[in-house]
Amino acid sequence: MDIIGRERELAVLRQAIDRVPGVLPNVVLHGDPGVGKSVLLQAGMAYAAERGMRVVGGSGFESEAQLAFAGLHQLFAPVMEYLDRVEPFHRDVLRRVLGLQDGPAPDRLAISVASLAVLAAVAQDTPVLIAVEDAHWVDHPTREVMMFILMRLRPYDLRAIFARRPLTASERVTPGINMLEVGPLEEEAAGELLDLLHPGLPESVRLRVLSEAAGNPLALTELARTSVGVELLPTGAPLRTRLETAFAGRVLELPPEIRTRLLVTALDGDRLEHRAELSPHDLLEVERLSLVTRDSTPSGMRFRHPLVRSAIINTASPEETRQAHAALAEQHRADPERRMWHLAAARVEPDEQVAAEIEKAARAVSLRGGSGLAVKALQRAAELTPDAAARAARLELAAELAGESGQLDLAQTLLDEARRHLDDPGRALAVRAQILLLRDGDLDAARRLLRGTPGAGPLVRVMAASYAQDPEAWAEVTDVVAGCDDEHVRLLHDVFLGTGTAERVRTALDTLPGDAPPGRVAALCRAATWMDLLPDYRERIRALTEGESGHGAVTHAASGHWLAAHDHFLAGQWEAAENAANAGLDLCVRHDLELLAHDLRCSLGWIAAARGDADSAREYSRTVEQWAAPRGSALHLSLAARNLALAAMAHGDYETAYAHWTSISPPGVIPPYVAFAPWAVFELVESAVRTGRTAEARAHAAAAAGLAERAPRLRLHVMAAQALVAPEEEAVPLFKAALALPRTERWPFDHARVRLALGELQRRRLQPGEARPELRRAADLFASIGATAWQQRAEQELRASGVAVAQRPNAAHGLTAQQLEVARLAASGLSNKEIGERLFLSSRTVSAHLYRIFPKLGITSRAALRDALEGVAGNGVN
Repeated sequence: MDIIGRERELAVLRQAIDRVPGVLPNVVLHGDPGVGKSVLLQAGMAYAAERGMRVVGGSGFESEAQLAFAGLHQLFAPVMEYLDRVEPFHRDVLRRVLGLQDGPAPDRLAISVASLAVLAAVAQDTPVLIAVEDAHWVDHPTREVMMFILMRLRPYDLRAIFARRPLTASERVTPGINMLEVGPLEEEAAGELLDLLHPGLPESVRLRVLSEAAGNPLALTELARTSVGVELLPTGAPLRTRLETAFAGRVLELPPEIRTRLLVTALDGDRLEHRAELSPHDLLEVERLSLVTRDSTPSGMRFRHPLVRSAIINTASPEETRQAHAALAEQHRADPERRMWHLAAARVEPDEQVAAEIEKAARAVSLRGGSGLAVKALQRAAELTPDAAARAARLELAAELAGESGQLDLAQTLLDEARRHLDDPGRALAVRAQILLLRDGDLDAARRLLRGTPGAGPLVRVMAASYAQDPEAWAEVTDVVAGCDDEHVRLLHDVFLGTGTAERVRTALDTLPGDAPPGRVAALCRAATWMDLLPDYRERIRALTEGESGHGAVTHAASGHWLAAHDHFLAGQWEAAENAANAGLDLCVRHDLELLAHDLRCSLGWIAAARGDADSAREYSRTVEQWAAPRGSALHLSLAARNLALAAMAHGDYETAYAHWTSISPPGVIPPYVAFAPWAVFELVESAVRTGRTAEARAHAAAAAGLAERAPRLRLHVMAAQALVAPEEEAVPLFKAALALPRTERWPFDHARVRLALGELQRRRLQPGEARPELRRAADLFASIGATAWQQRAEQELRASGVAVAQRPNAAHGLTAQQLEVARLAASGLSNKEIGERLFLSSRTVSAHLYRIFPKLGITSRAALRDALEGVAGNGVN
């Protein structure tokens, strides 16, 4: 096997395997995902096998990380006959710890010495290489034993190679262990590997992949064939996230039944031991998508990389994952310890029977020397315990075992938590429900968890209902809120259901102390978005983003970025809106805040749709829909539909737009529990009118009449909708009355669209003189905020009214001002990095801009940029 660019690492491995004098006989490879640790480990194993050595070891699996001594079982399974060659004491110790015979748990030193004795016996027959992949997922007790062995290889014909994820800042490197960091490939080697894997790539694509991959071999392999979805990640998204997103795109191409089977396998281990559940045709399909590779394991296949497992798990809904864990719990009835972890993951709401079974298995684990792992199991058992006193008792037992295993800080934390459960059990449940909501978007689980405790978590319930947009869910929440003494929770409930007033929201925010909890500030500012009050509370939003982004409440900082993006968008400051949304998305990706991440993807899709960038809007909506549909997050689905509808309208496709708008609210109906329905009135009515659905348009405008007093911008929308369905002689005065509302120009995009509608009406009525100033003003407003497609429409109407309109560079090709500047600099020969330095952008953002510029200009490479831009009036390319 030829390995490009790894001569130094291969030399270190061979010296350790050959036990060169003065060289440590152990190597621990560590580095980022996809950097090539597994390839080097396999090369070391092949080199050892060529020299007649016996290779033992195995691989760490996330699913086995909490099974005490599961790694030790892998190590000794192929050499069990050697247990009879060691002293009876050593044999008995290992048989007890491996669960092969009853008896008290041996201490860790006895286990370590016995393990070394067996390996030494194997080495008497043939030299031995211990090779362990994904060592970071090996269970903690086994890791302690392996560390003992690594320090004592020299007297025996033993050597060892481990591969693991990067060291963390807090990890201590033990003297005597050869830690070899596997870094990215050098530029020349990366180019050679890319050309070998993907010959014939266009130069622009090749350079982009090399820049994005930054020398990571897996990234060089995968990014050249990834979908545009990877481009929609934030600038700061780690390479791991981008690669996982690439694999996730392929997973979603599979039929649901194959994904379900793969999910069960992914949750049960890395190798495809459940191969029988997949037909040969299914396996070929999975292999075609480069999600699995063939190997010498009993199943013959394994996931291509641990990130494939992550992608399979992360593309499943929480309920699908729980069902898979429940199936695995049934499969492992004969293995109480493994069953325990699957049971724990399969349940959300309290269940004493499940909690008791987990506790029983945890006690058994502790008796086998796995006290540290038993602590985690008992914590989970406590979460599933319905009775507060029993819950506290299990936490106290967990604290006792934590103390025994040396985790003294954790022991104190568990004791404190036990007291809190006795003092305020409802609050503990609310915190857990909030985690389910924010981390996974698991609306159903959060509601089910709180359902058994009527007064617990009213704020979490309101937020979950606002995303679910389900009348039954809202009815349940209304009953809870009726008995709640928190005025702010009642206010949020009323605002989200359309009965709150701007005055109540303003009073709540104005009387909120300066040192109020950030969660309360974020929640009330979210209410302010529905009342057009955000511009008055920008200092509050700034405090959230600046005060909480570092080591503060990251969740509320992400909310602050969403609020800022919303505010900037309405104010026509779209670059600032995009920057705020990307900053928030970066935080969410790094901290696994899936719910808020999709809020921010909706914001980015909104910006793209308004600009007329339909491709990006569709991609954001597709990503949101894939995540939101299985979770029942109707709010996200509504916002995704809004973005698709707006993008269609920007290009005059009103039939498609109407279909999307009516998926939010049917014509003539504005459901109070559908948060965005009031804000879709103007667009739905316009789409209906444009497609000849006059009756539907009038019904919807009439249904919206009562909304006009809710918020100033909503008044503009309702009045414009009424103008669209009014008789021609009444329409113009109604449009002008809408535009005469106080301060309508503070919402330039809304204002310009209403003015465009007025100008179009006047032109159709053969009043070009009256239409021209309206259309000119609309075109200028669209140009000022970067609404390129809408600007083109307004200018086209101007030409139809008899005005000669100069061709604008960005109007000619649908480029935003920033895209045009990037195109100019790229045409002058500057690299992405140099362009980024000039425009204060990351090279990745420059690359993303070019990725969207090329199709708009009808070209496929940088080399064609100069010619494409030469014909644009006033181009002035450097």
